Amino acid sequence: MQPAPHTRRLLPSASKPRLQASAFRQDSTVLKPSLPARILASCLLAATGCCLAAGTTTFTVGVEDYPNFLPYSSYQNGQYRGLGKDILDAFAREHGYTFHYRVFPLKRRDMLFVEGKLDFSFPDNPNWVTDLKKNAAISYVPMLPFTDGVLVRPEHVGKGLAHLKVLGVPLGFTPYPYQQLINNGALQVEEVTQYDALYQKLLTRHVDGTYMNTRIARYYWSRIRKTAKEPVVYDPALPHATGFWYLSTTRHTDVIEAFKQFLVSHRKEIDALKLQYGFRTQGE
Repeated sequence: MQPAPHTRRLLPSASKPRLQASAFRQDSTVLKPSLPARILASCLLAATGCCLAAGTTTFTVGVEDYPNFLPYSSYQNGQYRGLGKDILDAFAREHGYTFHYRVFPLKRRDMLFVEGKLDFSFPDNPNWVTDLKKNAAISYVPMLPFTDGVLVRPEHVGKGLAHLKVLGVPLGFTPYPYQQLINNGALQVEEVTQYDALYQKLLTRHVDGTYMNTRIARYYWSRIRKTAKEPVVYDPALPHATGFWYLSTTRHTDVIEAFKQFLVSHRKEIDALKLQYGFRTQGE
C-alpha cells in the first residue's frame, strides 16, 4: 500500500476613522496630525480591519465540476451536492457561516485557489499539485478518506501487473503508483473525461484496468446503476494509494481550526451522513 498522493491535483475594506479637530495642530499653512493622533489613527485602522475579518461569515469554496463523484460530490444541471457539501453545510449552520460553492474544472480551481481568489478548496491534499502550491502557505484539515486503485473485470482479479498494458484514468489525474511504469513505456495511459466512459472502456476491453477512487466506483454500481453484482471490481493486490480529501485555505486558519473541532464533536452527526451515502469508513 502506498501513501497519500492522489491521482491528480475579499474581506470588506476598512473605512478610515474620523479624527477629532483637537487631534490636529496648526502650523503656518496646513493642519497636520500630531504624532499621538497618527498612532491612534493607525491603531484604529488595524482594529477595524481585525474586527471586519473576525466578523466575516460568508466564504467561497472552490470545488470540482465532475458530474459523478458521489458519494463525495456531484455537479449536474447546475447543482453541486454530495457528502462533502453536506458535512460543510452542517458545520456552517453550527457557526452561522454561509458557504458559496464555486464550481470549476480541476486545474482552473487549483490556480484560482493558489492565487487567493477562493477562501477554501475542496477536495485538496498536501501532496497534490505541489509545484503549483510550493510558495503558498496553506492550512489543511482531513475530511474524507479515499483509496485510489485499479478496477478490473472480475475474471482478471489477481493477475498482477503483467496483465496491465493499457490503463484508463480520468482526465487530469495522475496515477502516481504507476508513474515509473508509464515513464518506462511499460504501461500506456488512456485519459477519459468522465468516469462513466471509463467503465464502458473497461467492459468493452478497450483498457485492461481503470485507475480511480474505489468508493466512487462502488457508489456508481450500487446506488446509481443498482446492479446486483458489480461488473468491474477493485483489485487490492495491485498498486494503490490511500489518503484523505482535505478542506484547505490560504486565508482562514481560524475556520480550519474550528472545523477540526467540529469533526470531533459532531462525529455522530457526520457518521449519520456517511451512512446515508453508504460511505464506508473501515476497509474497502
